[in-house]
Amino acid sequence: MEKKDENRSKKLFFILLGIFIILDLFIAVFLFATRHFSPVYFESYGSSKMERIYALNKNAHKGLVPKTGIACFKFSEAEQTVMESIYNEHESVSITVRLRIKPSRSDKLLLDSSEKTYFKFGYLDDYDFTDKGKYIPLKYISNQRIVVQGDLKNAPEVFDVSFALKKTDDISSILPEGFFIYSAIRCQIEGVYAAPAKMGFDYSSEIPFYGFAANGGEVGFSKTTFDFSGAAMLFSSRGGNSPVQSQYLVKLSNKKEFKSTSENSIRSQVNFGGEVLNIKNVEGADQIVIPSFALKSPYPLVQVKTNIDCIEAIILEVETTQQFSARQKREKSGNEVLYPIKTDPGLILNYPQENWRTLDYEIFTWDRFSNILFFDIRNLRIQDDFFRRMAFFVEKAGYKGRLLTNEELGDMHGYNAHDYSAASMADFFNTAEKLNFKLNSEELLLKRILIANGFFEVDGDYVIANEGGLVSISRGTPAWSRVSLLAHESWHTIFFRDPDFRNFVSAIYYTMDQKSLSFLIKYFQSQSTLGYDVTDEYLMHNEFMAYMMQQGISALADYYVARAKWKTVTDFCPEEAEYIRETNAQGLEDAAIALNDYVFGRFGIVAGNVSLVSR
Repeated sequence: MEKKDENRSKKLFFILLGIFIILDLFIAVFLFATRHFSPVYFESYGSSKMERIYALNKNAHKGLVPKTGIACFKFSEAEQTVMESIYNEHESVSITVRLRIKPSRSDKLLLDSSEKTYFKFGYLDDYDFTDKGKYIPLKYISNQRIVVQGDLKNAPEVFDVSFALKKTDDISSILPEGFFIYSAIRCQIEGVYAAPAKMGFDYSSEIPFYGFAANGGEVGFSKTTFDFSGAAMLFSSRGGNSPVQSQYLVKLSNKKEFKSTSENSIRSQVNFGGEVLNIKNVEGADQIVIPSFALKSPYPLVQVKTNIDCIEAIILEVETTQQFSARQKREKSGNEVLYPIKTDPGLILNYPQENWRTLDYEIFTWDRFSNILFFDIRNLRIQDDFFRRMAFFVEKAGYKGRLLTNEELGDMHGYNAHDYSAASMADFFNTAEKLNFKLNSEELLLKRILIANGFFEVDGDYVIANEGGLVSISRGTPAWSRVSLLAHESWHTIFFRDPDFRNFVSAIYYTMDQKSLSFLIKYFQSQSTLGYDVTDEYLMHNEFMAYMMQQGISALADYYVARAKWKTVTDFCPEEAEYIRETNAQGLEDAAIALNDYVFGRFGIVAGNVSLVSR
């Protein structure tokens, strides 16, 4: 019995020994196979896949750059393929490296000295390898190399730094073979990430980001200044009918002390190459979108001049209003402009017309509110081609619900500016389809724009409306008038998309001084150019609100007292006009104040000005 147990023990011992030897061999083979890989992982945009990146020297193998040391890494073919794919999809690509400063005792003394303590990030190219592909060890950084660098004295403990590849027709011909990190202070490389290119600084997350174009640059490690002149190497250097438009994202601080109140408006002045923009920080606004071609110089030196702590980031990237790649946008839109440029309304009025993507019109979408389109149109005649027939169909008393032929329209006036909900526009197009009514080319283009941007769902030959609405103004209107028209029409779009706002407007409409309200409605009736159907309750609520909110509160009384003196008004409603003059439009002003308090509390904007950016 004892011998049997002894044999069993020996057998078990040899089995375990065999397993140990196999595991040991497996580990040895694995270590040998991965001996050239670093602990640093390569990740890519839109993918959860990670792989260890190839190390070319001892420092890279550790992922740790010693004082005045260099770590060099090589991209695999798979990693280069990822970079090429990102570029082909998004028309830009960059590599971001995350660095953590880990100073030794002697490094800390150096950091406290007046001596520069630079890091440098650059690419390895063909000339860093022999014809047979053998790496030529990099011992020092030549001044001829293009790098991203910065003095680590001012750096946060951990930061991301991005270095983009230049714009090209053949990205495969300029893909780097690898990259290097030099550092005067010991630092650890924590990750490598391939993504579409972006430039600028971003302190809005826990780990700050600094992004550079293909010409490199110096990290200032501050929120005050950034040179975007190299962006022409990444993005289009001019406007026009480009499928890809670049934009600045100005991220705003969410701290209460940096938000505007009704008593204290907090604005940051940001100098874009000599052009100063005032950016208001309000509750409910996290960021402002500034299209690069809204500026006199699209890629300037940018300086935050006042209220620096209000600005968390200024990032330049490719516009991503629609969830389509640049190539898909081209294929879907052809030579037409279907997709809008995202921005604040304050930048629409003076958007350089030479940067429009078509001769006749440009389209925008509000950066704060979804499902709102703004049309700016070259002249009133073209605007009429887009919207006059719809104006009569949707709003004009005596014509609502009718599709008028060009002959019936004759020289009748529509409006100098327009606003329509998605539902009313769907009714217009569905009625035309049902009656087989021939629409003009601009109206059919409008329908394609609305479908492309999700205002309509296609249901056979008909469309089903989603939420939202549009605004149209024209360059044919005087500049002073465009300001109030844009404010007036913009309030309509918020009314279209926000049921809580509509309910509040209704409550004010029914509880305000009814004699003042009667004056406003009769004022509408007295003006033949308006032609509102005053029996349409929804329309009256909407127009009442917009007329209250189109100018600042301080200007409202003078505005309506002046209109209460017009002969067309006094002839039509003498009693109501006299009441407005005698009360100095107090009832209308009270209603406007109530509306103003509501919209400021919810949206941070005020009567007469829906914009957060001004020039």
